[in-house]
Amino acid sequence: MKTRLKKAEDLVSTFSYPTWEQLPELDLYLDQVLLYVNKTCAPVLSSSDKGLTAAMINNYVKHGYVEKPDKKKYQRRQVARLIAITTLKTVFSIQEIASTLNFLQDQASSDLLYNSFVAYLNEQKEPIAPIIRSACQTVQLYLETLSYIQPATTEEETDELHHETK
Repeated sequence: MKTRLKKAEDLVSTFSYPTWEQLPELDLYLDQVLLYVNKTCAPVLSSSDKGLTAAMINNYVKHGYVEKPDKKKYQRRQVARLIAITTLKTVFSIQEIASTLNFLQDQASSDLLYNSFVAYLNEQKEPIAPIIRSACQTVQLYLETLSYIQPATTEEETDELHHETK
């Protein structure tokens, strides 16, 4: 059981999302965005989650959740939004996420909001809006819960379970 508890703690502390300043300065094509966002969001993607896909991005653009790319290139603002959406979609619907992001966008700039989101996920620093803290905590609790219910995958965990039942 100790291994599972350690695994849960490790999952919650695996966030190392890039800050706004660390996001690519150059605009990215769709395939580059997919690679970047999926690599960044790997800590929240379960083994059954395929991550962000081209079809998802196209739907997000179509429904206005993400701005349309300029000459097929996505800017830092869009990449940041896609990272937030991909992270939060594990626990919230896309409509809830879009409503929240639009609400927050009226209160602060994209870079400030994104950095607040990342600072809370990475270091538990108090965000500029309580809704950011709540959303991040929900994601973290979801990941922690998943770590408890996922089947034992290593010999050590299997041995540990055998010892607990004796």
